[in-house]
Amino acid sequence: MRVFTVHMPPAENASAGETLPLLVPERFSWGALLFGPLWLLAHRLWWPAAAFLVASLLLGLLSPWAAAGLQLVFAFEAEDIRRWALARQGWQAAGVVAAPDEQAATQRLLDAAA
Repeated sequence: MRVFTVHMPPAENASAGETLPLLVPERFSWGALLFGPLWLLAHRLWWPAAAFLVASLLLGLLSPWAAAGLQLVFAFEAEDIRRWALARQGWQAAGVVAAPDEQAATQRLLDAAA
């Protein structure tokens, strides 16, 4: 079973018609490990992408092993960075759902709301 955190959109988004919750998985992110800053940019995390790039370049100058270690730690924490960014944008954490995949988690969430 995979665990997802449920995030509800801010009030201004809800008034614009966006009322669907966002599910963020609690997992190791292979995309973040392999693509680093591109993964951050794909999730519209501009400032974390810039900070990650600077840290990678500085650590890469000191030691390639340190840069690889940063990449590994980032892959473990990538989804938490997404949660942090959502909270800063006004999204409210609404709960946790456990399901085999995202589609089943969405269905379980909708069943609980009905």
